[in-house]
Amino acid sequence: MKRKIIKNLGTWFGLGDLPKAPGTFGTLGGIPVYIGLNFIRKIFPNDLVFNSFYFMFLMTFFIVAVYVANICEKEIYHEKDPQNVVIDEVLGYLTTLFLINPVGIKESFVAISLAFVIFRFFDITKIGPINKSQDLGEGVGVVIDDFLAGIIGNFLLVCIWSLLF
Repeated sequence: MKRKIIKNLGTWFGLGDLPKAPGTFGTLGGIPVYIGLNFIRKIFPNDLVFNSFYFMFLMTFFIVAVYVANICEKEIYHEKDPQNVVIDEVLGYLTTLFLINPVGIKESFVAISLAFVIFRFFDITKIGPINKSQDLGEGVGVVIDDFLAGIIGNFLLVCIWSLLF
């Protein structure tokens, strides 16, 4: 039972098992989570409180992703950074969207689309410290490169967002 739950989370409910572009599909798997977070946003009194909640959500997700990736590497796939594990793409994508608080469907679509393109660019190119971070052991090496791509992507997206809206 535990193994099945871990595999489902690691492959983000099977998206990582798709034969082509599992990282891209894993990133797309973050969109429903972001939409869900935006629905939850309505219960918070202001953006500051919601952003604090989102930050805590990301930190918790990071810990879960490292745990899941570690078990997937050691017990399920028996290889370093298996391509099927895409929970890290979901984390990176959600990190890219941190501090972006769209109002309405149009702004949400723009945020989701820009974040997707920006995150995928940094995830695929792995520029700067992103590439080197993969050398870390255990599940941290699987997750940290996508998390760093998300942080860099977030900086760029916040800059673009402040110019657009």
